[in-house]
Amino acid sequence: MYHNEFRYMYYAKLFSMISLTLIGIYLCRSLLRPQFYPIGKIFREAKENLTVGSKLMLANIAGMLIIGIVRYGISMGWDVATFGRVSLTLGISNFLMVFITSVSVVFFPIIKRMDEDKRAAVYRTIRLSLDVVLFAALIGYYPLKCILAWWLPQYADSLIYMSVLFPVCVFDSKLSLLINTYLKSMRQEALMLKINVVSVLVSLIVTFITVQVFHNLHLTVLSIVGIYAFQCCLAEGFINYLLQMNLRKDILIDLVMCGVFTASGWFLDNIFCHDHLCWCLFSFCSGSS
Repeated sequence: MYHNEFRYMYYAKLFSMISLTLIGIYLCRSLLRPQFYPIGKIFREAKENLTVGSKLMLANIAGMLIIGIVRYGISMGWDVATFGRVSLTLGISNFLMVFITSVSVVFFPIIKRMDEDKRAAVYRTIRLSLDVVLFAALIGYYPLKCILAWWLPQYADSLIYMSVLFPVCVFDSKLSLLINTYLKSMRQEALMLKINVVSVLVSLIVTFITVQVFHNLHLTVLSIVGIYAFQCCLAEGFINYLLQMNLRKDILIDLVMCGVFTASGWFLDNIFCHDHLCWCLFSFCSGSS
């Protein structure tokens, strides 16, 4: 008998986490063998790890607060139904960001072992590759919006915010996969924390203005793109300084591309995502099968 209960999802997640932990312990069993070092060396390394780890932890918390403040502002300024419609796109965005952050772990050891004189050239190469992949992925917005409009017709009105979700993922992907990885490899954890704290303050100010002053839901959701764009550009500005590069033109191109995409998805009614056309398309496919 089928039971639609939350506790089964919780048990499944708990089982998967315990299984992955046990598998990780088995695969890394050679690292768990005790080794004895002088007490002074242990305390020095522990102090260094705690200092670096605390900065990274606070930077990650500040990064989560950026969109968390906007979500809280929407929940306080509008009713539960409106917040639920907006949360659909914000939930998908959060899922993609978690996946992107997990992938960034792979890049860190590669960049960490890289020679310092090669970092600037490799940064440009990786950045160009990311631009090609991420902006090509923006094309996926149109079929995804069409599918969600057919699958979740009750959320059709809120799918306009999908055009905001995709540029946010572009900026967050570049920040997580490339910029933050470079900053961590150069031991700039304190700089990461400062950038995220400044971004949180900007998010707080912008959310207050859009929610309390203008009380405009569209402007509040659009501000998410602006906040993430500000964070990404600020962080890349410091990378530009640390690696002695000139990325102003590249940053401007990114902003223009994302601005054009957001405007086209927000204001233009794309022919591939028209509700009647989507319904006819899926009806035809269902009839053919």
